Amino acid sequence: MKAVHKCDTESGKGKKILWLSPSFNHYKSRFLDQLAREKEICLTVLSGAGREGMGDLELDRDWAYDYQKIDVTKSNFGNSAVVRSKLRSMFKKFDWVLIPAEKKNTALLFYAVFLRVFHPKTKLFSYCHPTTISRNGRVTFLDNLVTNTYFKLLDRTVFYTQDSCEWAVNNKKISRVKAYWANNTIDTNEVAQSYSFHFPPENRRGIVFIGRIIPSKRIDLLLIYYHELRKSFPELTLDVIGDGPESHILEKAARKCDKIRLHGSIIDEKRIAPLMSNATMVFVPGLSGLSVNHAFAYGRAYFTLNVVKHAPEIGYLENGVEGYQLAGDFESNIGVLKDFLSDREKIRSFSMNAFKKSETLSVDAWVKQIKRCFQ
Repeated sequence: MKAVHKCDTESGKGKKILWLSPSFNHYKSRFLDQLAREKEICLTVLSGAGREGMGDLELDRDWAYDYQKIDVTKSNFGNSAVVRSKLRSMFKKFDWVLIPAEKKNTALLFYAVFLRVFHPKTKLFSYCHPTTISRNGRVTFLDNLVTNTYFKLLDRTVFYTQDSCEWAVNNKKISRVKAYWANNTIDTNEVAQSYSFHFPPENRRGIVFIGRIIPSKRIDLLLIYYHELRKSFPELTLDVIGDGPESHILEKAARKCDKIRLHGSIIDEKRIAPLMSNATMVFVPGLSGLSVNHAFAYGRAYFTLNVVKHAPEIGYLENGVEGYQLAGDFESNIGVLKDFLSDREKIRSFSMNAFKKSETLSVDAWVKQIKRCFQ
């Protein structure tokens, strides 16, 4: 691991970056720590208070970046006078300022553009999806309007995947000179400290769900599919890593079935590693994002359903190679899952493919990709 070098925004050394983050989860805190360890990067993170009761967990460590937190929730961050005041006092110290590209932060974008008029050496960028999305998963006229506004006013935009970057450019959402990409990631280095790749155990079958326990993850479908699979594989276990407002659904199911084991929110890879080691696959029926990366980092096949508009990370999953995005009816989907759980060679093949894919999505690769934006 690279040595920590706390930077000084008053010095003339390195690219000075201010990263605004209304909600600062453990994934983001870790991969930004890897970026901050680069000698030519001077990183400051200004974080909000996140979301109440949504299963989010923050990690408290001595980070390589300067971390400052404001007691403003994610929903209020973009319209907060406190945030604007803090941004105004810091703005001119930085070469680059990240504005989170969400509808709720549009007022903050306009304010940052106003500050840029007086401090033109400070540039604005974002790290985001190719478009904002409404709660129902649809892209509305307002979403397109807001997205186009961000892309027009930002100096550069970094997309979560190369495919989403190319899509935005090809659909004339953004000019190519302003468009960059960096594969979204988890801290794969920390996983490697607790885990060495091996194939799933031959003497057991197990499913892991990892993520927040919220409606978009479709916990209802997770249980329906799990109980159906147990008719063919009575020993099949379900380990759930996560917490959130729908945890009571899983708690009720666990009281009736001792094969369902709830572990709550775990953000320590040393505790996650044994659960992933014993898993045959990771199954998140609903909205899939960095859980794809997490599964691949442990060399585990990933399965989800085509029931919601997934985050861009779903593009990392190639059907029939590292898992499946199941798009059939219930019976055909169950058939695919049964076939996988019955086929030892397919289990080994998918596991190896997942681990190899993770190497291309590593945090070290992410650091190299994101740094291109600041050149």
